[in-house]
Amino acid sequence: MRPKILLLILCFTAFYLADHLSGSVNEFSNGKGVAGFFQNLIHVFLNTSFYVFLLDAILTYLLFFYLYPRKGTIITTLVYLIIAIPLMISLRYLIEEIIIFAITGHHNYGTIARTAKIYIPDNIYFTIYFSLLSIVFFGVQYERFSKLKKQALELQARNAELSFLKSQINPHFLFNNLNSIYTLIYQKSENALPAVSKLSELLRYMLYQKEDLVLLSKEISYLHNFIDLQLMRYDFTPCINIDIEEGIDEGLTITPLTLIPFVENAFKHGDLKTTEYPLSITISVKDNWLYFNIKNKKNNMHKDETGGIGLENVRKRLELLKPNDFELKIIENNNIFDVKLKMTING
Repeated sequence: MRPKILLLILCFTAFYLADHLSGSVNEFSNGKGVAGFFQNLIHVFLNTSFYVFLLDAILTYLLFFYLYPRKGTIITTLVYLIIAIPLMISLRYLIEEIIIFAITGHHNYGTIARTAKIYIPDNIYFTIYFSLLSIVFFGVQYERFSKLKKQALELQARNAELSFLKSQINPHFLFNNLNSIYTLIYQKSENALPAVSKLSELLRYMLYQKEDLVLLSKEISYLHNFIDLQLMRYDFTPCINIDIEEGIDEGLTITPLTLIPFVENAFKHGDLKTTEYPLSITISVKDNWLYFNIKNKKNNMHKDETGGIGLENVRKRLELLKPNDFELKIIENNNIFDVKLKMTING
């Protein structure tokens, strides 16, 4: 938040002119008193009162600007009433009734009006009247600054949570796949080394992909690589149907690592032996909406002792990134686990 003195001067000048030239403006708009209007306009800028009250407005603004954020409403108001207003009145008296009089020989106030009982109440009124513009100006600026600051803090917290959720994906993914590769090595499978190579490729994508959005085609390619890695660890031919729409726009983008936890969950907890309930993965795009469906038969004999963070992780990430632009339905019964995800994608 920076002090906007120039904008305040412009606002004060417009306010002051509107206050002092309202009658002249009406005559000017009716084609009368044109000369008088310009004469009054010049008189405003030649009168020291304009500059004194402009100075008062600037000082009031600076007082609230520097004091209010640190001391709050009560302290700032007390300083304004007890210190600022008397100081501004004294400053006006010094400029107009002493300095200007010494130069020109003319007082701004008459003899009677310069007495304390008249001069002080009169200037309290005018000081507060013109200072209110500065206070309102500061209030609008501070409210805008507060909203921007709040948005920045919310964005910072959101990004921090997203980073945390994204960091959770890697250890979870790595833990599961290292277990699979360990099994291949233990079984002395010829797929062990290709699996290590495939895992290396996948980790390279996960660790060095820093963008918030990636090409959908790139994410689908990553999905294919993951599935290939999973298929290597089976000593039978898994029952799996993959239906990914062809010809998807190359320019479409998606939040990275959104779909993989569902596929990982299906391989880890699914029964891929039965042809009656094969693992089914479907991806299609229509009108900038991505439709993703994955369904598998549950392997009730295979329980994850460590629990899973993947599915809950995805839901939280989507709630942060697309609070109103996704639908996630998880249907589960004794035999079937069915995930339906609909989300907007970016062109």
